Amino acid sequence: MSEELTLLVRRRGLLIKKALIKHNGRAVGEYIYVKRGLFEAEAEFDLEDGVLYYLQICWFRRCSVWFDGEPDRPPAAALIKKALAILSEMASFSEAAKAALRAVASWKSRSSQFRTSDLTHRLV
Repeated sequence: MSEELTLLVRRRGLLIKKALIKHNGRAVGEYIYVKRGLFEAEAEFDLEDGVLYYLQICWFRRCSVWFDGEPDRPPAAALIKKALAILSEMASFSEAAKAALRAVASWKSRSSQFRTSDLTHRLV
């Protein structure tokens, strides 16, 4: 297995790295890393199986790591908001970012404090 850097962006506090993981000359996975200010995220995606193997998002050096679609600890609301914004921009050129975006958005919708069936949050 080898890693081939396909994208490197360094500009005004933004760092983006994208690499293809190759086996026998064939791309089998994708790795991304993004850092913007105090926000960091990295993800590894299997292109053959369509599986997000690893996702870590950090804000102020507090990190949440996703395994099997669930974070190891609940991330802060600001971290989720920032992750959704950055990953949605990166999803246009990265399969790993698309998968990470789906995982974070899915977790956010499942962990929402208010459900559509819960009417207690409405003003009557």
